[in-house]
Amino acid sequence: MFQVNVSFPSGRCETLSLPELSTVGDLKILAQRSLGEGFLKLVTVKGHVLSNPKDSLQAAGIQEGEHLTAVAQQAKVAASLTAFALWCSGGNQVITWGNPLAASGCLSVQDQLSNVQQVQATEFALAAI
Repeated sequence: MFQVNVSFPSGRCETLSLPELSTVGDLKILAQRSLGEGFLKLVTVKGHVLSNPKDSLQAAGIQEGEHLTAVAQQAKVAASLTAFALWCSGGNQVITWGNPLAASGCLSVQDQLSNVQQVQATEFALAAI
């Protein structure tokens, strides 16, 4: 098992154990559950934001016993007449729901959505910026 220390700037800390072949996404989900926060940004001591959930811990440069800072993010919502989008500024994921004909377009471009700053809505469309 691989251990990583994740703490909030306030000092609240959790030591997390993950299998060695885990990804950044696995770490983020475990940190969210352990710290009780739904939207977290994880930052290394060198200031590098762990932004690609598909990266292995090794590829992201995370070492055994690493100390990471967790920054809670506020989720934002945009709505058209038939669909909704949920995201965090600077995040790599936009979650959509609503009328399948209106909200399903996000699935086809999910891998292209990175560093989303905002989502704008019109009556019938959502656009990630």
